[in-house]
Amino acid sequence: GKEKPYHINMKKLIILFTAFLFTFAPVWGQHSKNADLDKRLQISIRTLTTNKNLEMQRTLRQETDINLLKDISWQEFLRLNEKAKERLLASTRLEAKALELELKENPNMVFSPQIEYKNAAPDYSHAFTHKYIFISENISHDTKSAPQEVINILKAARNARPNAKILLAQEFLIWTGESNASLLKKPGQNSELYSGYPEVTQAADKLGIDQLALDDAPYYAEDKNVFVKLGKFLVEVTPQDKLPLLSYTECDDPLYNRWASAYQFIGISPFGVLERNYQWARRIKAVEKNYDLILVYAGSGHLSNTSSNDLQTLLKCKDFAHIELLPTDPIDQAVEKDYETRFLKGEQYGITNDQQQNQEESRLQEQATRGTIYKQSLDQIAEETYQSYKNWKNKKLPLWFSLTKEDLLQANPNYKTPNALKNDIVFHCIYAVILAEPRVEQEQKPEVCPAPKTMPIGPKHKSYI
Repeated sequence: GKEKPYHINMKKLIILFTAFLFTFAPVWGQHSKNADLDKRLQISIRTLTTNKNLEMQRTLRQETDINLLKDISWQEFLRLNEKAKERLLASTRLEAKALELELKENPNMVFSPQIEYKNAAPDYSHAFTHKYIFISENISHDTKSAPQEVINILKAARNARPNAKILLAQEFLIWTGESNASLLKKPGQNSELYSGYPEVTQAADKLGIDQLALDDAPYYAEDKNVFVKLGKFLVEVTPQDKLPLLSYTECDDPLYNRWASAYQFIGISPFGVLERNYQWARRIKAVEKNYDLILVYAGSGHLSNTSSNDLQTLLKCKDFAHIELLPTDPIDQAVEKDYETRFLKGEQYGITNDQQQNQEESRLQEQATRGTIYKQSLDQIAEETYQSYKNWKNKKLPLWFSLTKEDLLQANPNYKTPNALKNDIVFHCIYAVILAEPRVEQEQKPEVCPAPKTMPIGPKHKSYI
């Protein structure tokens, strides 16, 4: 999982070594020649940098080129979604089997040492020793406290790494289909990207942090058919397709209602989550080499679902920090009802399988851990969390704890990797942050009823309106 700097930086190494030789070589009256070499060297360095930037821009542009997408029907989406459901359950079962093997080989293994919640501003300093920091937002995307804490993390990152090139890649910065919009936003640069959390976007701008849009929401339609962009696919939904519909009270346009409903259900489906994660990984990989520190902000379903589907796995990250934000904001009744309706309809129409997945995961974990010290340590953490939450004194500050690689190794000094497993247990830095209620009431965003965007004319897409 470690980088190979010699392989990755070979061209750069050769150029720097050449520069070293010419800098210290005897001049002997050849000053003009060396000056020419210096110029050529500078041009070579600029060319390499330019080529790298052009390659990055080309990759990002391909992500927004509608003519490169593969058209699939709603029926084809449902077929692919069934395969994704099977993959998710298979992954859950494999992980449970791996845990069972680990516990047989390590009967004294604990999940973690005894934890101690602190009621204070979190100290994220250990997180910034890793190149990647994944920030997962739990419960829903409609809290105020989660984005406020992300702003605190961004400030802490800039203070800890004042000269670092920092990137914030987030699910909540979205491409809406504008043909000239760049997925990469530079600080202070005007952008046509949509920000679900404008306060986070503004804070990143002020801190000199670049931002990368991970998700898409272009509203495409042709006559009565609507189209949802999903990674490298374009899913077409017709009025005849059995699509569950959600209610959009401020927008009674049937076409928009169908598109927005399709967008929601496709996005939360097992196939949708996986394809979106593949897309996010492609975009992050395209810009990865340009940054010293990369923060990824997304919902927990993308970062802590099953290891085979998680963004960390798709990015091949082995050494990273994970900050899990657990909001305690009172949820608006209307918002809560919308989430409940979406869940019930998703399960009823067989688009999602959250209930089956959760039941299977619980059953397998219980089966693998029953009667073990590991299970006792899990129960102990649950009890400590409950007691800390119950005795939470200063509600203006979060409750949090962190675990590092050193903590885990100290708790399991005799850990042995079972022969059946190829890799050692992955250790990284983990933070769990129970957030205080927000300082400011959430502003209600007025719902708008947009018109469909014009799709570009090309060999595959011609008469879209």
